[in-house]
Amino acid sequence: MDAIFSKTVKAGKTTYFLDVKEAKNNTKYLTITSSFPSKEDPQKFSRRTINLFSNAADDFFGALKEGAHLESPFNKMVKSGKTTYFLDVKEAKNNNKYLAITTSQPSKEDPKKFTRRSINIFDSTASEFVGAVQEAMTYMR
Repeated sequence: MDAIFSKTVKAGKTTYFLDVKEAKNNTKYLTITSSFPSKEDPQKFSRRTINLFSNAADDFFGALKEGAHLESPFNKMVKSGKTTYFLDVKEAKNNNKYLAITTSQPSKEDPKKFTRRSINIFDSTASEFVGAVQEAMTYMR
């Protein structure tokens, strides 16, 4: 599926890919992918992806802008159908703060269990990341 809009944000060894796509039902959504060197094999990359659906985009973006200031405590929850987005400011071992964006939705295999996916946005990239998401949102409308 071709993207309507694509943007890349680099942050040290991590690269974020933002792609606005259109589903079969003509609904637009944003795919946010974080790619970083694998802990097991530095020659390979690990990827984490979350999807943001248009019906939650405005609430999500508002929470993202708030959380990007990286002032703790910060915890926001945004619901969209069966998907819940959590935005939390956390502190790393080196005392740097980061924004954790986590999605939670019922597992396809067992609806009583939940599948979670998480992407971390570190302070050095927070404002650039927010700007890229804001740009992507214009293509979701």
